[in-house]
Amino acid sequence: MKRIFCLLALTFCLAAWAADNEQIQGQGGRVLRYSSTQVRVEPSGEDLRNYQQARDARLDDASASAALQAGRKALERLGYKRVDVDADYGVIRAEKDETLISEARQVLRGLLKLKFPLPGKPDHQTTEVLLTMRPGNQPRQMLLRANIRQTIWDSNGNSRTLLCSDQAVYRQLFDQLSDALARPN
Repeated sequence: MKRIFCLLALTFCLAAWAADNEQIQGQGGRVLRYSSTQVRVEPSGEDLRNYQQARDARLDDASASAALQAGRKALERLGYKRVDVDADYGVIRAEKDETLISEARQVLRGLLKLKFPLPGKPDHQTTEVLLTMRPGNQPRQMLLRANIRQTIWDSNGNSRTLLCSDQAVYRQLFDQLSDALARPN
């Protein structure tokens, strides 16, 4: 009995440890799985610098309403299914879900997990965009700031949320937005 208690205490102590840049928002246990675990990963210094260099853009010759409309269209073109626009505050929030592996592979993994204790593997992700806009210093100029976060879910229901710092992703968003503004239809 003492051995079991020590093993459980050690398991809970080990489960409580996280990397310095990780915040565990939910804890589902390691040996005894009683729930899923949600981890929020804080960006490294380099990731933060990349994000800060990529997050901002400027639209010239655009009204606030035209910029919001172009933002909505750009996000829809990029595959975001849920796009909410708050015109009063110049904010767009969008979300898209993507499957990372085929359904056949998910089923196979589920069947194997019935027999063997397999670790979780990433199987889908949710990408969230928060795009804010405000008037610039010049007439008909809009300043944009994007914040993109990706949550990757594994086959055990655990998740890891990361700030996207890939400059190409932000550039693609801003290019689509500029294109949607130039071609309103």
